[in-house]
Amino acid sequence: MMKRLLSIMGLAALVTASGAMAETVMVKGTGMGSSDSMQMPVSDGLVVVHNRTSYDGFETEDPESPFASLSGSCFGATLVEAGAVSGSGNCHYTDADGDQAVMAWTATGMSEDGRVSGDWSVVGGTGKWAEASGGGTFDAGGEGADYTNMVTGEVEMP
Repeated sequence: MMKRLLSIMGLAALVTASGAMAETVMVKGTGMGSSDSMQMPVSDGLVVVHNRTSYDGFETEDPESPFASLSGSCFGATLVEAGAVSGSGNCHYTDADGDQAVMAWTATGMSEDGRVSGDWSVVGGTGKWAEASGGGTFDAGGEGADYTNMVTGEVEMP
């Protein structure tokens, strides 16, 4: 009888643990905010950019997306050398529930109008973001309060 009871308890624990499956969240939206990045020309064809952006929120296709209520800042540095772009940084966001998310970004290109493109990924955080993983691409640019960051990707939310 005891053996059977332990087996049933083990099965119940397995079913309960299996119920907490990760959800894949499709990310597609535009971060709205302001940028006060500083360009530091070094020589012809060589510019270092100190990137600093503050986001008020993200306009997402799905208003229930965990990205919809994110706000916070991103920072890092970009190097423009003979037209090639490289650089990286991090973002520190807080959502409507007070959970914090840290994202990393890597610049990989720049359009003719100066918008920077690249890849982003979830590093971790608190609450729902503690075990989240995934990432995607971004296309960011604009001056001052006209700054936008268009993001796409997928995130696994446990």
